[in-house]
Amino acid sequence: MHPVGMLLSAMTTVRRWAGLAAFPGIAALVNGEFGMRTLLLVGLAFLVLALLSAVWGVLSWRATTYRISGGAFHLKRGVLQKSERSLPLEHVQSVNTVQGIVQRVFGVVELRLEAAGGAGEPEVSLSALSRPAARGLREELTRSRKNLDEAGEVGEEPSPTVLRKLSTGELLVAGLTSGQIGVAVSVVAGGSQILDNILPAGLAERLSETLLPRTLFAALLLVLFVALFAWLLAIFGTVLAHAGFTLSRSADGKYLHIKRGLLNRYETTVPIARIQAVRLVEGALRQPLGLAALRVESAGFGTEEGVSTVLFPLLRRSEAEDFLSAAAPLFAAPLSSLAPLPARARGRYAFRSSIPALVVAVPLAVFLFPWGLLALLLVPPAALYGLLRHRAAGYALNKDRVVLRTRRLARTTVVAPRERLQSRGYSVSPIQKRRDLATLEIEVASGRGGTAFRLVDLASGAARGIVDALSTRAGRPEEGEKRPA
Repeated sequence: MHPVGMLLSAMTTVRRWAGLAAFPGIAALVNGEFGMRTLLLVGLAFLVLALLSAVWGVLSWRATTYRISGGAFHLKRGVLQKSERSLPLEHVQSVNTVQGIVQRVFGVVELRLEAAGGAGEPEVSLSALSRPAARGLREELTRSRKNLDEAGEVGEEPSPTVLRKLSTGELLVAGLTSGQIGVAVSVVAGGSQILDNILPAGLAERLSETLLPRTLFAALLLVLFVALFAWLLAIFGTVLAHAGFTLSRSADGKYLHIKRGLLNRYETTVPIARIQAVRLVEGALRQPLGLAALRVESAGFGTEEGVSTVLFPLLRRSEAEDFLSAAAPLFAAPLSSLAPLPARARGRYAFRSSIPALVVAVPLAVFLFPWGLLALLLVPPAALYGLLRHRAAGYALNKDRVVLRTRRLARTTVVAPRERLQSRGYSVSPIQKRRDLATLEIEVASGRGGTAFRLVDLASGAARGIVDALSTRAGRPEEGEKRPA
């Protein structure tokens, strides 16, 4: 690897053992006995740790070598215990690069090989390669995988075609409408709890008396401040993750290449053949503006929540079909003309959404009568939410591609071709049978296992027709078909 690998290995060792080196200082701080002697002891511990880490970094760098031969990628490493790992090239699903802050300073990248079943964890990671070396290794791996069973030399692969870049304005809009404020509030609350645990009791009490509000108006201002800070934190997180987001497609049309990141720069390769389904996600803040994000469900690597599953973080809903036609034509189904759920299912959606509110409101109304009756005011908004879910839901079957639309907080439209389905089926409960309704379910491979998509309370005849169309090839049912008992 590049000599910067010595520094990165040393830094990893320091991070791993820094807590042990700082333990005397932390203990003295907790006991209120922190002084110059403790400071010198902690400094000496960190100095010894730095020297040992530097030696370990050099030895680790010298012991790490890699090569491609015999249709496999071979990696040797280990200082005290030598190990060699071989990864067959046909198992390599993507070749990704990551560039952290230190790596950017020295002009090197980390190269990661993702294998089938890795669930987002890199099978092989080389922490420091020069850009030419990483590019050459990526091209060699790509050529070797494509021509594993072919003879002869292959010319240089043409550069990928850039499909779309995320502009600065779109990046800011993506942050403003990301809907991650709840996560950011949790981070703020968790940070305040950590400070309470770390700070001495007297200091924590004095800060609480000074900062916590004593009037309703002050409390509202504090809530507003926390919400605003959390919103800014969510915007900042989006900018860090998606700055410079660029989607490209390889010349042969088999791979999508994603570049993104502000501080840490990521380059991800997504084999189109591994994409199982595409999701168009319209958040509560984005749907009124006609905006959405595109995500993919991919077999072999990646997880549903992983950032690597984002195909493009922000685009207009009306542009999604044309965008998919250029990026992944197999998934370019019409996303607007969907069949709605029958009107007789409206009451079931409203009732199901009202159940959690009733579970909370009824005990409060009984045990805290008469003021507890105010809790019943939660029921109408919950029922309204159910009606909105019913209104948003829809389905379609277009050229062996099933399209399902559902709503939680965000409205999500899923496109899955028949050939990528692991299973498809429908079920009918006794109550649904009386209303001639059914629940349609499809499942695709994703991450460690599969991801299922369900549409509840469509007409049973429509569910049966979709399953028959998706399960029949040359007049015979395919494996994975589910039928009601």
